[in-house]
Amino acid sequence: MACEPGGNPLSASEPWNWVADDYVDVNIPLLGLFSDEAMSRVALGPHMRVVDVATGPGTLACRVATHVKQVDAIDFSTDMLAHCQARVRELGASNVVIRRGDGQALPYADATFDLGFSMFGLMFFPDRVQGFRELHRVLVPGGRALVSAWAPVESSSYMRARMRALHAADPSAPSPATNVLTLEDPDRFAREMARAGFVEVKIELVSREIEFRDAEVLFSTLTRGNAPFELLRRKLGDGEWQKRLHGIRNYLTDEMGGYPLRLTMSAFFGHGRRVGSG
Repeated sequence: MACEPGGNPLSASEPWNWVADDYVDVNIPLLGLFSDEAMSRVALGPHMRVVDVATGPGTLACRVATHVKQVDAIDFSTDMLAHCQARVRELGASNVVIRRGDGQALPYADATFDLGFSMFGLMFFPDRVQGFRELHRVLVPGGRALVSAWAPVESSSYMRARMRALHAADPSAPSPATNVLTLEDPDRFAREMARAGFVEVKIELVSREIEFRDAEVLFSTLTRGNAPFELLRRKLGDGEWQKRLHGIRNYLTDEMGGYPLRLTMSAFFGHGRRVGSG
């Protein structure tokens, strides 16, 4: 999730509000894999205060809460935050503080947090460098940040399956290509973090494999809780969208190969540190 409207429709809150219910069902199990990977790459301690920017339904925030003193979870989507609040209550995670706000103007004082995360959120910000600057600003000297963004489609058999299925449903759809103006470009990723003030910047490719037992499970995962798909549905109208879904399901059933099917999801992890010793 991003936190302010801009040229990219995914930097507005509405698409994320629209898909919040399905997002929780479909994406927490998948994106939780990357939250676990992120947590394994940082030093966590019971004295630490952590910020999770663009927290969504709290996928990372609820996981990390048991390891640290406090987690501040912030997002601009009211529906996503409602799910986050429900999960916090269910878990009894009294050390998670939830707030609606703008990731490009974080409502926290300088040097507040020991660790900062943004899992698949900052990548949508209209001004990513400003998002990185804000994340840097609220870290204590020596504090560390970890930001994730999707890697190019070529690195992910899961994303390739989604694109091929869409193309099967609509042959006029453009073929996917790496966008060097986004965080799909690891060099740009590193430059933007460095421009924001981070040092010891490292960009790491992280892949996880997921098994889908049958075509219907894969279909549901690809098409539900997906903000870009929801935008397309609203553009096309329900009648045309149902035709597309029929084509996607047929493709996954007839042409994807034998099930169970194992597909990879790949992301870049950007690591950085604020100068100082804390």
